[in-house]
Amino acid sequence: MRVGWWRVYLAAMMLAIAGYVVAPLGPWTALSWSIVNALGPAAAIAAAATRLPRTDRAAWYLLALGILANGTAVVPNTIVSEVLRSDAYPTIADAFYLLFYPAVLTSIGLMIRRWPPRLIRPAMLDAATITSGIGVLAWVYAIDPALRDGSYSAFGQLVRVAYPVGDLLLIFLALILVRGNSGAGPRSARWGTTPPWLATGLLSFLGGDLAWLLVGEHSVPGWVSRAIDVLYFAAFAVLGYATRHAAATDEQRLAATPRPPGIPLMSMLLLALLMAPAVILLQMSHNGFRHGGAIAAGSTIMSVLVVTRLTVLLRFVERQSDQVRELARRDELTGLPNRRAWADELPRALEHARQSGRPVSVCMVDLDHFKAFNDTRGHQAGDRLLKEAAAAWTGQLRESDVLARYGGEEFIILLPGSDVDAACAVVERLRPVTPAAQTFSCGVATWNTTEASDELIARADAALYEAKGAGRNRTMAASTRQRPAGIPSASGGAALHRIDNIA
Repeated sequence: MRVGWWRVYLAAMMLAIAGYVVAPLGPWTALSWSIVNALGPAAAIAAAATRLPRTDRAAWYLLALGILANGTAVVPNTIVSEVLRSDAYPTIADAFYLLFYPAVLTSIGLMIRRWPPRLIRPAMLDAATITSGIGVLAWVYAIDPALRDGSYSAFGQLVRVAYPVGDLLLIFLALILVRGNSGAGPRSARWGTTPPWLATGLLSFLGGDLAWLLVGEHSVPGWVSRAIDVLYFAAFAVLGYATRHAAATDEQRLAATPRPPGIPLMSMLLLALLMAPAVILLQMSHNGFRHGGAIAAGSTIMSVLVVTRLTVLLRFVERQSDQVRELARRDELTGLPNRRAWADELPRALEHARQSGRPVSVCMVDLDHFKAFNDTRGHQAGDRLLKEAAAAWTGQLRESDVLARYGGEEFIILLPGSDVDAACAVVERLRPVTPAAQTFSCGVATWNTTEASDELIARADAALYEAKGAGRNRTMAASTRQRPAGIPSASGGAALHRIDNIA
């Protein structure tokens, strides 16, 4: 449905709700307005669902069924009360009212089952914890009194209990929708199954049920009854509007990542944990402490859920820390290890070479005339050259070799088990695959078993300067003499090897 149709839908539903509020109502007039306020959202959902992929339609059709059943329950209810003049309980109308719960629960369950587990699992734990706290209140003030009310038959008691139990399940789903939508990622992914609209609709419906729970068996003025009905009609309208955003693909859903819980969620979890002691204090203040078993069970369930949630959160923090550490050791442009990672890797390689007695070499590589390349072709082309060169060179190296970006257009290669001849041969394999017909100069130094890692790098760097001074596009092997970094030898004779590649 196009945007214009959704505006028409919202305007029509606002008029329908307003008409119910201001129009003179008799039993049959109220029945007509109720049907209109249920048919409109159900029809909108059914029409919009036809434009969704077939795999997504069933969930929305079930949502439409739940709205239609609950909204049209007024028909058998009015017939029983106005035509049959019966005050029996339960009636066939309760079947229509209660159908809303399984239909909506199944509907939203089908939607959220396609979310990535990393979003749904913490959301379910948070929702279960908060719902358990609310469940203690529901048991004490709604479920247990209904089960103890001897004025109803056993079946009538079960029907009365079905309403608060259904509401608890709706609360659970609404909280999952709210928490699942807190993931970081593209907005289209987070709004794909319309969690905020669905949650708003469910909470509005729950507001109506809560109002009737507070009213209980008391008679209320007509305007109060209308105000409660408006909550239900608003819930139907919002649930119908939620279909507008139901277009996320599985790829978009997978792009979302979970966020750690913030202050609002932690406050809700704290309030849930305080529900049980609050009920105890409230009952003790009235000298009538009861429900000890139910309160203990609720507290135990919440404690287990909170500990489980903390475990999940700790694992999430550990994964985030690992990712941060990995990012700190990676060059952002090329994806290669950066200078920090290299500084950690080289001492380990030298110690391993000391213990094994095998050689290890370091190659300092510098792209020739890179500044001129940047100035001529632009910085984007220069960045592309660096990335493509890194990828091409990596493909020519062994898994045990380490290629790192040392800085700017300089790269450094660690070659375990390679002496100077083998290292120079490896470097020469890199020249043909260097992109954009670009050349490079290289200095190679093999560890002499006594020097420190920075001294080894200094010799490779000095050999690189010799290669650049000798005309570039060549590989120079370092002298066995130690020299400060960046200071070339007095003559080319200090190089053990010189391989020229004059294009």
